[in-house]
Amino acid sequence: MQPRRSILPPMPQLRSTHAPGWVAVARGAAAGLALLLICGLAEQRQWGTSLVDGWLFSLAPLPAALALALVAFTAPLLLLFFAFPGLPQPLRLICFLTVLACCGFIGREVWQATEQTSEQLRTAALAQPLGLLLLFVVTGLGVVGCGSPRVRGRSSWFAMLVAACLTVCSFPVLSIQSAAVRPVAADFNPRLIVVPLCPKTETGELSESLLDRLQTAAAELRRYRSARLLLCGLQQSGRLPAEGQLQAAAAQLGIAAERLQIDLSGLPLPDLLLQTAVPAKSSTAQPAQVLLVSHWYELSRLRLLARRAGLQPATVAARQQHALFRQNQLIAGECLLMLRELASPVIDFARQSRVASETILDAEAVSSDPSDPATPGADPAVNPADPFRQL
Repeated sequence: MQPRRSILPPMPQLRSTHAPGWVAVARGAAAGLALLLICGLAEQRQWGTSLVDGWLFSLAPLPAALALALVAFTAPLLLLFFAFPGLPQPLRLICFLTVLACCGFIGREVWQATEQTSEQLRTAALAQPLGLLLLFVVTGLGVVGCGSPRVRGRSSWFAMLVAACLTVCSFPVLSIQSAAVRPVAADFNPRLIVVPLCPKTETGELSESLLDRLQTAAAELRRYRSARLLLCGLQQSGRLPAEGQLQAAAAQLGIAAERLQIDLSGLPLPDLLLQTAVPAKSSTAQPAQVLLVSHWYELSRLRLLARRAGLQPATVAARQQHALFRQNQLIAGECLLMLRELASPVIDFARQSRVASETILDAEAVSSDPSDPATPGADPAVNPADPFRQL
């Protein structure tokens, strides 16, 4: 017996209301890149650094004003794509062209890293530019792909949050690897060599890490005859060596006392460099050059802090002649410090904006207070019934 056919038309297949997973990843990557760009804008606002040679990627040979405009235009576009992926066609085209322009500048860094580094160091040198390039490519594919109605729908907020966190947290890891092998220019001539100190051992002697840094700094002093050596404590935790210990260690390495300067005040590196380094004579002159000597995992953060002082930094990794214990913990702690330094300009700007707004509101409240004798309405000599008395 054949089954009875239904006279009703077949039900159409309902389209899924969820977008593919790669859309959530692209939106999360866009949010993470936007946060990094906002941190760069806040640093330029707070410290006056240049975005042409920024810590995220280089925008050379653009002028400073055009570089600022590009970064300020890219950040809200990425946030707009993160919030509303189904952009109109003209806005989607503008967003894609902006992402493509950023990919062009980062691709230039990839080419420079390939040409300027040896094959042994090329993998580490390509870590930051190639990682950023892949993130922008993922974002660009998301911008183009979300124009199709087939991929529209709800995305998982958890997936977008994870993608954004991975984008932001992966940048310090990539930056640490690339900064460790960045070459020093041939015409670089610093007047100051900075070496951050390390805490003493339990027996009160100089640590092996500090000895490696001092030996590398002594070699750089022989290379740059006009440079001075600055040993600074910065904001280190633990007991720092005494000044006499540092002077004795420097004398053993052949460092003259007149070329040695020790600072154990614990000032942040930008403030210390502003007091110690020789500033530029004019705004159009080249900034003063400073050489930073430390272990490879600290060079990226030190370069970032030196740029905030208006200096032109270069980094040299300390030659490790001793074993570096707890290296994974040191790298993880350095990544957290790097994230804190990147976010500090945004936090400072928010605090200053809040204080400024509260000050303005308090001033307006005082000026509009009728009981204040400074206001015209509170003058007892003026009779409101006789407006011509003032004449």
